[in-house]
Amino acid sequence: MEMKRFILRVLIIAAITLTADRALSYAARYFYSTTTTTDEYKLNAVINRMNEEVIFMGSSRCHHHYIPSIISDSLHKGVYNAGLWGMRNIYFQYGLLSDVLERYTPKTICLELHPTDYLATPFSNAEAAGVLAPFIGMSTGNDEVMKKTGYYYKDQVSYLYRYNSSFANLLAGNLTERSSAVDKGYKPLGGELDTTSNAIVPEKFPFRIDSDKVHYLQAFIDKCKEKKINLIFLFSPMYATENTRLFDIPDSLAKKNGIHFINYYNLPGITGHGKYFHDFGHLNDAGAKKYTYYISHELKNYIH
Repeated sequence: MEMKRFILRVLIIAAITLTADRALSYAARYFYSTTTTTDEYKLNAVINRMNEEVIFMGSSRCHHHYIPSIISDSLHKGVYNAGLWGMRNIYFQYGLLSDVLERYTPKTICLELHPTDYLATPFSNAEAAGVLAPFIGMSTGNDEVMKKTGYYYKDQVSYLYRYNSSFANLLAGNLTERSSAVDKGYKPLGGELDTTSNAIVPEKFPFRIDSDKVHYLQAFIDKCKEKKINLIFLFSPMYATENTRLFDIPDSLAKKNGIHFINYYNLPGITGHGKYFHDFGHLNDAGAKKYTYYISHELKNYIH
């Protein structure tokens, strides 16, 4: 008898906990959809509202380097910058692409690459896709990478857990206006790189090739092929550069799959000019404008 009562109590507690979790998760999902903080606002816009013909994808260097209004004026097509800051490597990009393709198919995707997309760099594993947890169940591709993060099954048990890392942003972004949608996802950076105090040398990437990341980079390509999307690889300028085999993987994948790879790692007029950089790897607003004007004319050769 005591055992039956114990089991009954456990079941009641479990039912109450589950009900509370689901109820609170609905509230969290609502506030997630209305928050104005950059990460959550942009993911909502990209996955649920974006419908432009040409989209740019990538991590922070995409987020800060491509100005949609300039490119749109040049191409006479709708353009959206779907880049997001942080170590948003190919796991995140594949999951995000999978979610977007559930709703609509863009004509062209320009993917800004970074060595974290194909090398075993520190702090760039599958957990980079963790911010896609609120969109579990939207696509098999997203669910696949979420399983690699280790969060998927926890998030299936507790729907509220999907918003665990966003609670502060949900609060701040609903109390104040934190993000701007003026230019279709572009986020400008200010300031100028100080080149007088310390010598700035090229960033080194002495890391092995990560075969799993290369697999997902090829899977990203395959999804675009399946949907007949014109995929273009990009690499925007860095402040300091060197002769390197850094691009062996994207070069070989581009050739293998018939993809254009526009590589401006070293771009005369921008590379080496501190006034165009926020830091050694990111253009400031002035640099982004100069580079975007340049790339927008180049893209005319590849986007018709």
